[in-house]
Amino acid sequence: YKLLFTKDTSREVFGEECITKDMSEYAAIALQLIHERFVEKENSFWAPYIGVLPSVDEVGASFAWDKEELDTLLAGSPLRNMSYFLQDQINQEFSDIQEGIIAKFPEKFPADAFTLENYVWAYSVLFSRAVRLDFPDQEDFEEDIVALVPYIDLINHNPNSESRIRGVSEGPNIPGISKPERSVVVRSDRYFNKYEQIYISYGRKSNAQLLMLYGFSMERNTQDFVTFSTGQLLENSPFSEVKKRILDELEVPREGVFPLYRDRFTGEMMMFLRLAVVQPEDIDMDEDADEKEVYKALKQLDIKRATGEVSERRALICLRGVVQDLQDAYPTTLQEDEALIRDRQMFELLPRNQRNALRVRYGEKLIIRASLATIDRVLNNLSRLKQMEVQEEKQRREMENSALGRLSVAFDSPFKARNLEELMKELDI
Repeated sequence: YKLLFTKDTSREVFGEECITKDMSEYAAIALQLIHERFVEKENSFWAPYIGVLPSVDEVGASFAWDKEELDTLLAGSPLRNMSYFLQDQINQEFSDIQEGIIAKFPEKFPADAFTLENYVWAYSVLFSRAVRLDFPDQEDFEEDIVALVPYIDLINHNPNSESRIRGVSEGPNIPGISKPERSVVVRSDRYFNKYEQIYISYGRKSNAQLLMLYGFSMERNTQDFVTFSTGQLLENSPFSEVKKRILDELEVPREGVFPLYRDRFTGEMMMFLRLAVVQPEDIDMDEDADEKEVYKALKQLDIKRATGEVSERRALICLRGVVQDLQDAYPTTLQEDEALIRDRQMFELLPRNQRNALRVRYGEKLIIRASLATIDRVLNNLSRLKQMEVQEEKQRREMENSALGRLSVAFDSPFKARNLEELMKELDI
């Protein structure tokens, strides 16, 4: 545990007056990384470890790319704006630390060492290597610890790996006398042969997230998705404030930012869309109706499943428009990217950042194309949803008037699907 970089080790170096309780763990560790590499240098206890850490360019995370690379390599991709946003956050954080801490303690933070360039380097190391650890002896109110763990941070990513990094505590916990000794272990998901590479999973990360934080992308990422926003649909819809309240109660993000997968639509996204497209006439109210009455009416709607052809068609048409806008934003087509990737000799000659950006864009376009095809297929078969409702109601009335109905014997509908999600499965969408 003594080998780890944590907020506590940073506080030991700089003191509590610098590493305050409110400072983020990432910022605290970033400051210590700069201190060990650019101030202590070869005298640092961590010098052997610091010496093998990669540079910003060697990591290759897109949040650290320059403007030209972001605007050309990621044109049209949501990753471009995500990278700019993260850049701005880091720049602002460093500016705040400069003003609030570095300027007050110049003897602890030499100006030639604590620069924005070095701060970005520290964050490129943290984003690509830091882990969260949960130790058994932590108090219930304590959150997981962010840490850099030498050697373990060399393990590469495989989305299918179930190997895990764990915090371990051994020994008695006697207040004022002794504390459990902490260590970090990797528990593998299977037996490994000698010299066989061990992998862990960095989590369910899209290629965009992997490139933005870790500096790589995968040719076959089974967890890939496109992050996109439908928030403007809610902002421009009637009763938007009441709808936001209902979304909060359902724990659906009111910002309308969702992952778009190649093989499915998330339940949260569909709930958001169904609520966003509700019009005053759907609940027999005027736009200036009392908020309490609007809330009561909207709460009675079942937005967790498709309950009507008109409203579901409206939601899917809005979704299609947003996804189509995503596709139209790219300056190149799916076919053009695919041709370049399939030309392996040419592809391997491209600079690493360009190869990674190409994989990200290509994966996003595959997801968008599949999503548009799915939406079109559902829209073309949506009339079956109304047929299901009519047939079910007809059989219910016939059953009520039959001898079995009077005995409360249930009937089986000839349609297997009961809602849109089941209909999609039945149609093999």
